[in-house]
Amino acid sequence: MTPLQFLNKRFSALMSGDYGFVYDSYHCDAPFIRQFHDRKDYIDFARQHLASIVVTDWRCLRHRIIDEKQQESLLVMNITVGERTQFFYELALLIETGSGWRYHSAQKLGVDDYTGSPDLIDFSHFDTATPKIRF
Repeated sequence: MTPLQFLNKRFSALMSGDYGFVYDSYHCDAPFIRQFHDRKDYIDFARQHLASIVVTDWRCLRHRIIDEKQQESLLVMNITVGERTQFFYELALLIETGSGWRYHSAQKLGVDDYTGSPDLIDFSHFDTATPKIRF
């Protein structure tokens, strides 16, 4: 599976409420896994707290290869939470394992962090962002 196919599958799972797949798509060293050690606990949490979050649109703008097992994908997405819509950019770190690509962590930029056209954002906008927070 290519990184883009992996992201498509991950977003499809998120949009359909397949939180088991979403959990399984995380890399074992992901910061997220430190918060949710137990898969069942995450699924219960997600059903209670994430079901109201709807990814209405997303696309991958570009990829940056770090090495043969790691790449970053620059994504743009719209989500709705209740009546509120959010637009943001995400730089997702993907790591290839023996079981395929896994999502490790991400850095986000909101509309206040980058005000230009989505077609013009690139990796340098994330590289120079401060503070640099990966989650």
